[in-house]
Amino acid sequence: MMTGRHAAVWAAVFFLLAGAASAQAPDLSKMDIVERSTPDGPVAIVGGTPVGRDDFLRTYERHLAEVTRFAGQQKLGDKDRVRIGLTTLGELIRREILVGEAARRGLKVPEGEVDKAYAEKLKRFTEELKAAGQASATEQEVLKLAGQTREEARESIRRQLLEIEAARALQKERGASVTDKEVREFFDKRPEMFRQAGGVRVSQMLFRPKPSAQKADEAAWKAAQDLADRARARVMAGEKFEVVARDMSEASDAANGGDMGLVPMEQLPPFFAEAVRGMKPGDLSAAFRSEYGVHVLRLVETSDEKAVSFDEAKARIRQILEGMKTEEAVNDFIEPIVNDPDRTKIFVQLERTLRLLDADDSPAPAAPAAQSKEPAPSAGKGSKKGR
Repeated sequence: MMTGRHAAVWAAVFFLLAGAASAQAPDLSKMDIVERSTPDGPVAIVGGTPVGRDDFLRTYERHLAEVTRFAGQQKLGDKDRVRIGLTTLGELIRREILVGEAARRGLKVPEGEVDKAYAEKLKRFTEELKAAGQASATEQEVLKLAGQTREEARESIRRQLLEIEAARALQKERGASVTDKEVREFFDKRPEMFRQAGGVRVSQMLFRPKPSAQKADEAAWKAAQDLADRARARVMAGEKFEVVARDMSEASDAANGGDMGLVPMEQLPPFFAEAVRGMKPGDLSAAFRSEYGVHVLRLVETSDEKAVSFDEAKARIRQILEGMKTEEAVNDFIEPIVNDPDRTKIFVQLERTLRLLDADDSPAPAAPAAQSKEPAPSAGKGSKKGR
């Protein structure tokens, strides 16, 4: 494992595209703790190549947005933000090292692979927006949300693919292949990993405050809530959910009666998962708000969890083990580069910031008992240092 000033950089966290960073002149009163800690120049120099402030902040904002969305939180604390900043820094330094190694080895990524990866990411992001109740987004709308031009997005994907190619080359060089015995042992020792999660089939209705959820005032939210209550009342009075959805819902799946299909529970947006938890098939939720508008849900059906056989799991296990061995090879390769101050210079002091935050959260030691005839205070009741 890595030690020293770069240890926390290599936290293993993976995120999808989301959000965008601001490129305006800094306003310290509105910047979060990571933005305030970021220098005007590069955040790092790796092998003579700078990792720029804008690239760092743009990637950090995407990671921050994804963590917020995944956790269902609207606000993260300073320590969480600094940890996300460290993960971002580690990702960018790692990528710079591996892309440089790919160039040294003459590795290339065919345009067809970039096209395919770009199309897959675009499809995945539009599906996430649809699941959250937004209308189908165009390519330009997705790029705007991601804070990138098409060329920037493709170049980012190209660099990610070059990183993967360099990692594979390092693993192949090491010659550490995965055996059938290792695959079987992995399956036998971790039975809890090989269960197929149950799913839910949900239908939805969505009512958007005008002009948008981001710009609406409370009166507009109240109007959307009233529409949702009216739609729910129609269903409660005996009308079919799908008929009311086609008539009133503003969700992209309204034409299908609001049917979202069978979805694994963990893939539902957090606010949907919370709403359907405890519901039975046929139940109707109360109208509730999210960042997209006011929703009414109906739980159509559920599917039970089931065990996955070894034959079904072995291809995935092999992939996991190959990934672990590749990661070991990559870490062994990049560790001396990261820890060599002549090859990797870091200018954003996030580890120091995290240590200070941890120290600030630590309980102060009790003050010693005064030298008097009074009995000493019992444990835990001494005075504490001021903050």
